Amino acid sequence: MTETVRNWWQGLSLRERWLVGIAAALALAVLIWALGRPAYAAFANLEAEHRAAIEREGRVAAKMALLAEPPALSAAVAEGIAIDQYLSQSAGEIGLTLDRNEARGAAQATVAIAAARAPVLADWLAVLEAQGFVVDQLTITPGTDGTVGMTAELRRGGN
Repeated sequence: MTETVRNWWQGLSLRERWLVGIAAALALAVLIWALGRPAYAAFANLEAEHRAAIEREGRVAAKMALLAEPPALSAAVAEGIAIDQYLSQSAGEIGLTLDRNEARGAAQATVAIAAARAPVLADWLAVLEAQGFVVDQLTITPGTDGTVGMTAELRRGGN
């Protein structure tokens, strides 16, 4: 077999040898690309999934720690702070901006947020519920840039 290939190679002119060599190099490059690209994509995907899993594990651990704590009375309930002021303050502490914050009496409020990251918004609502607030109505709408908008009616627990 090698003798046949050697005879064939010897029968080629110099120009034909160059052309066959270039074609072989191009074929080898395409073969390496065809095998290497999916392997690289698989490793990149594994890395992204690993980072997402670590982030999820951190959020779950933080939520477990939050759930392990006994529920504390809300500062708004204990000190008699106006509900709209308390909601505005607690949202501002975690970087949320309330686009609408209307008190409806001493114990109810309607709030709206135009754009926020969904995990941050969900964590804020969970903290409010842990502090004794009740979500009467909640509407969450997805945004075009990966954020969500929210409208909610909140009231102090027991009212």
